[in-house]
Amino acid sequence: MDARRSLLLRFYKGLDTKNVEGMMATLHPDIDIPDQIDGGRRTGMAAVRDYYLGAFALIDGENTPSAFHARPDGTMEVRVHHHVTSLDGALWHDGPVDYSFGFRDGLIVRMDRIGG
Repeated sequence: MDARRSLLLRFYKGLDTKNVEGMMATLHPDIDIPDQIDGGRRTGMAAVRDYYLGAFALIDGENTPSAFHARPDGTMEVRVHHHVTSLDGALWHDGPVDYSFGFRDGLIVRMDRIGG
């Protein structure tokens, strides 16, 4: 299995189990991700850790990567089926979302949502 794909599967396993430290172990210190709750971006380990801790206090989710496409520039496009609810069970989102991931030093350094 491609090392990048394996790393992304570890990231999503951590996300699904709300294992923040497990997720953080897959991220480069210069990580840059979209803030999909409040908008904007979160950069650096502390900001990303705080983002996920805050998100886990608001939502539950199941995230199932279903397709991986390695790009010539070294990034990887991933289609993920998200089933996201509030903690009381109200549906926030149920459907596929596409992401682009960048890598540095064998870790995820950037995540971008594609098309929305």
